[in-house]
Amino acid sequence: MTIPVVSVDRPLLKEEHDCLRFLKECHPSEVQKYENDMEKGRQGILHKLASAILREDIDGCFSQSVPPDRLPPSLSHALIHLKKNRTYKCVVKKDAAVIFPIEAEFAFHRVETADPILLVKPHRVSHVKFASELAGLLFDKEKYPNLSRFQKELDNGTANLTMAYVFDEKWKQDWRKQHQGIRSTMKALALAEDSGLFFEQLVVEGHHLHPGAKTKLGLSTADVFRYSPEFRETFEVRFVAVRKHDLWRTSGGSLVQTHYPKQWKEAVVELEQKGYDPALFDIVPVHEWQFHKSVPSIYHEEIKEGRVVLLEKASLEVKATSSFRTVSPVGSHAPVLKLAVNSQMTSTVRSISPQTAMNSTEYSRLFAKIMKVEPHLTHFRPLNEIGGLAFRSDDHLKRRNLTMLLREDVQEYLEEGETAVAGTSLYAESPFGGQTILQELVDEYASYHQSGKREAAKGFFNTYIRTVLPGYLTLMVKYGIALEGHLQNSIPVFKNGELTRFFFRDWGGSRVYPARLLGQGFTADFMEGSVSVTDQRSELHNKLYYTVFQNHLGELVRQLVKHTGEQENMYWQMVKRECNRVMNQLEKEVPEQAREDRRFLFQPTVMHKSLAYMRLTGSQSYGYNEVNNPLAPEV
Repeated sequence: MTIPVVSVDRPLLKEEHDCLRFLKECHPSEVQKYENDMEKGRQGILHKLASAILREDIDGCFSQSVPPDRLPPSLSHALIHLKKNRTYKCVVKKDAAVIFPIEAEFAFHRVETADPILLVKPHRVSHVKFASELAGLLFDKEKYPNLSRFQKELDNGTANLTMAYVFDEKWKQDWRKQHQGIRSTMKALALAEDSGLFFEQLVVEGHHLHPGAKTKLGLSTADVFRYSPEFRETFEVRFVAVRKHDLWRTSGGSLVQTHYPKQWKEAVVELEQKGYDPALFDIVPVHEWQFHKSVPSIYHEEIKEGRVVLLEKASLEVKATSSFRTVSPVGSHAPVLKLAVNSQMTSTVRSISPQTAMNSTEYSRLFAKIMKVEPHLTHFRPLNEIGGLAFRSDDHLKRRNLTMLLREDVQEYLEEGETAVAGTSLYAESPFGGQTILQELVDEYASYHQSGKREAAKGFFNTYIRTVLPGYLTLMVKYGIALEGHLQNSIPVFKNGELTRFFFRDWGGSRVYPARLLGQGFTADFMEGSVSVTDQRSELHNKLYYTVFQNHLGELVRQLVKHTGEQENMYWQMVKRECNRVMNQLEKEVPEQAREDRRFLFQPTVMHKSLAYMRLTGSQSYGYNEVNNPLAPEV
């Protein structure tokens, strides 16, 4: 007897109810679209989690899984529902099994799952609907104390992703109408004043590897809509006056006075009206959500004592970039602002440490010195941080939640015909549909060079790695600086589909090994307690390898393989050759360090960051699992 797949009607998530309530009140025309897109949103987070579980091999879900023909007899009725030409991984749990259809596998054990994921019980087969459901089926609270919290994060992200899909579809329809007759994003943006912000806001799914990519705990649905980049809303940065002796500052002058003079003047007038001496204060920009939701409670005593003053009149119109807490002023190329937000996004509360703010200009000065003696890195450039402020306190919450830093706007550096593309948008779907931005760029490269798709992809990738790898490797091997070089911190610049320059940004997650820096005659005066400074070379290696090779280049290779049908190994051979070329040069300059790092780069296995496992355990430190290295010598 054939047992059919049961369609189990499960109630809406509480978070989905919240989104629908918001839409009914504020955007009633989108309610039906939300209901239509709920399955898409659920599947989006479900498959991010499924891929992460298999990639990280949590509890042996990949290595100890069985093929369908080895299912227990009581569960073998599931076989009738499986496709003959597809690979499956079956995870047996007591009297049940979860069956993962595998769409594809890529380097670093990156596994892509496909619809549907099945739950098999005796006499019953059903579809797994939610990411939180999958987590509950595979893991237990005794072993993973953070399971319930993680499930809440997944449900929150599921509802948020559905809402993102709704408004993304609406925006893309409107955008295509405005650009009728054009089929290329780059051509449509040729006359745009700020293509950089366009790409910052294009990413709908969020982090491409993190199952909590759309998690925003602590924000209401209205807050998510107002402040998340994919909804393209304009909101305000607010300002707070803080006594100068209560601040750590990177410079003696006022950053707000220098870069936002209108808002500084408004702040000074309001301070005088309130009876304060402006000379005793500095002005701190604060995210609007933080201004209303966190600052009044965290700094209650300081506000009462007049050391912190909430200003009501000064404001600055901004839009969110891909990182949510980093915002760009509207209508100008003033510096972008990275601001503290005391809410969990993905797996981290997005407040900012004083060390990140205070080290900002030290990094900028250090990179400026290095670039002067490394002229071959002309096209690999830092997007400099201009300055920072942080509240001076021994209290953990207080020292992290009135913190900010300023960063240069990449648009200032662009030359005619160049387009700055936020790294995360390379895997985003083009507004014209069907392809990612990276795939569009390859097609533009092919058109300009009059070459076929496969040849163009090789030329595109070769130019890309010959620009970025010398930069990343020189900084690590010679100077002991491992940049956090994932796509979120990358801004490649293109012209005619070809990379012309590459900007790296955000130093907070970097790692610095001082002995190598000192060996080149450089020192850095980082703030005490900086996690960036390490005496462990393994931290240096793991940081660079995960962010640059696995997160960054791994995603580019995946996109190129899907676009061209070329064998994945061909692209990793290109990476290997470029690494060898750079390391051969570095071995002439710092032989011992180069040989040491070469052994690391080409070892048989490397450590992959375990994003889902870290959330299951609630660990605040990095977790890694071992994966095969595509750069290892072939046996």
